[in-house]
Amino acid sequence: MIHRFALAYTPGQEDRMVSVYVPEGGGRFPVMYMFDGQNAFEDGEAAYGRSWNLDTFLSGWGKGMILVAMQSSMERDRRLSEYCPYHLVPRLWEGLRGHGRETLAWIVDELKPRIDAEFPTLPERACTGVMGASMGALISLYAVTARNDVFSKAACISPALSSCYVQALRQIKGDRIDPDTRVYLSWGECESRDARSLAHTSAQHLEIANLLMAQGARVYPYLQEEGRHCEADWSRQTGEAMRFLWLE
Repeated sequence: MIHRFALAYTPGQEDRMVSVYVPEGGGRFPVMYMFDGQNAFEDGEAAYGRSWNLDTFLSGWGKGMILVAMQSSMERDRRLSEYCPYHLVPRLWEGLRGHGRETLAWIVDELKPRIDAEFPTLPERACTGVMGASMGALISLYAVTARNDVFSKAACISPALSSCYVQALRQIKGDRIDPDTRVYLSWGECESRDARSLAHTSAQHLEIANLLMAQGARVYPYLQEEGRHCEADWSRQTGEAMRFLWLE
């Protein structure tokens, strides 16, 4: 069943829709928090007309899982700012001032306590993960490293690293990562314009993977053959990502 409610997104001083998938049956369940939650369940709600159909996947999966889908801003520039944890120099994204840290604080301090109070969650760190694609993957990577005390797992699908790679590396190097952390980190072959660009993108993702693994984390670097930067290709990675993150 999917429950929906509006919650004040305090960094932006407006309400955001939160959609919560809860498995049938009794008991308590681990939780995944998903960015760009409008793309989680229904094609008619998805930003580009194609959802991940995660309710269908989860209902047929052997492991019970609560999924909290968090709506993002529908304005491109606001979404970039909300999901970027870093401030960029003027030549990149017009000097974007990132508010991803405030967004993450909203999740940890406001949204998660409500979810844990109203739904049958297993609230501890070992049972809490985060997921997203593109900018949602960037802030998922930030969440699992900067707030590793809250999140032990992250699916980071095609993270938007090109404009803030140096900042991300610096930040991850300064964070303490628990060895039980699991990160699924993917990128698509057809997201790059040519072979040289693909090699550069692959090297960046592998450097981050190696940095995490050096701290003891388990990382699944995955290059999706013919993968494009779109919901249709990202959604096809759901099973692979979830099985790795949740030890299946």
